[in-house]
Amino acid sequence: MEAATGAELATVSGFVGRVDVLQVIADRLARRLEDQLRRGGPVKDSVGWLIGKGLPQRQECGDKLCDDRMLLDSGRDCPRCEGRQASSRARRLAVAAAVDTAMPYASETERRTATEQQLHDAGAAHTAADTGARWGPRDHFACGRRNGYRPGRRLPRRLAGRRLLTNSLY
Repeated sequence: MEAATGAELATVSGFVGRVDVLQVIADRLARRLEDQLRRGGPVKDSVGWLIGKGLPQRQECGDKLCDDRMLLDSGRDCPRCEGRQASSRARRLAVAAAVDTAMPYASETERRTATEQQLHDAGAAHTAADTGARWGPRDHFACGRRNGYRPGRRLPRRLAGRRLLTNSLY
C-alpha cells in the first residue's frame, strides 16, 4: 500500500508539482469513490480498492497527462478524449441512420440489435487493422526472443508476468 501510494504521488507530482499533488490525488479519490458508490455500492476491501481503482491513473486516450478525461496539469477536459468521444458518437449516429434506412419496417429492438452488431464488427475490424499496422505480419515470438525467451525454456524474470502474443491473432 505504501509503495503504491508513494509511486502515484511521485508520478502526479511530476505533472502538477509538489504543492498541488495532494489536492489532485484527493480530488481523484473523491471522484472515484463517488463513482463506486453510484455504480457498485460501498467499498468492501478499502486497501484493494485504493490500489486497484482509487490510486492508479486512468489514461483513456494515451496522453500521459490524461486522468479520467481530465488533464492533470490544468484540470481542463482532455481534448483528445473529447475528440474520441465526438468521433464515436458520430460513428454511432451514422451506423444507426444506415440501419434505419436498410430496415425501415423493423422493430426498435431489431434496429438496436443490428446497430450494436455493426458497431461491434466495425470496432473489431478497426482493432485488427490497428494491431496489424503496429506489429505487421510477423512472428510475435520474435519480440520474446529478443528479450531472452526460447521455446522450452522458462521466461526471464523481467518477462515472467507478461503475456507473449502468438500468431493466433491472424
